[in-house]
Amino acid sequence: MLGPVIVGLGGLATLLALGFWQLDRLDWKRGIIAEAERRLAMPPVPLPLSLDPDRDDYLPVFAEGSFAGSELYHLTSQKPQGPGFDIIAPFETAQGRRILVERGYVPQDSRDPATRTPPEGQQRIAGFLRWPDDVNRFTPDPDTAKRIWYARNVPSLAEAAGTEPVMIVQAPNGATDYPRGREGVVRIRNHHLQYAITWFSVAAIWLVMTLLWTRRLRLARSAQEA
Repeated sequence: MLGPVIVGLGGLATLLALGFWQLDRLDWKRGIIAEAERRLAMPPVPLPLSLDPDRDDYLPVFAEGSFAGSELYHLTSQKPQGPGFDIIAPFETAQGRRILVERGYVPQDSRDPATRTPPEGQQRIAGFLRWPDDVNRFTPDPDTAKRIWYARNVPSLAEAAGTEPVMIVQAPNGATDYPRGREGVVRIRNHHLQYAITWFSVAAIWLVMTLLWTRRLRLARSAQEA
């Protein structure tokens, strides 16, 4: 009986450790979200010269300059309009920096710039900085020929547009035409509670299976001795 007990307790301890680790990750992620929400509520500041994605994600900023270069498109969907694209365009600031600006959502039939009024001359862009973590193992590679991205990967977008890996998500400006800016809402994935529940559930199943296994072995041994 010693072998089954060791295997059962070892597996149970491992599964419980994974569950408690996910609870620790849950607290860590909640802290990140709370800090991002605090930062997002701050008044906008001029675009800082030195930026850190961990420190400055969701920081409200503004910049002056003009759009300079071809648009990129992030495939997305928005209710109630449905499938469409986020327009992401290179922007040259008055200080000569080239960055990305996510101008906002357009429906599928408005992707062609010819269907929209282009932004001309000097612009004042207000919004918040973002380095989204949208890429996962199922994300297709971007269609560079059509300039379509399936995740907002700032380094990849910046390389294609010839800009710094910096992106301002433009805030809504009250206009009724497209593109329409994105509201400032913290969207950071946090599934650690579900992961913890999964590990604890598996641990409970493992414990029940271990008890059944040891009981069967005990009954088999008793039958042999009889």
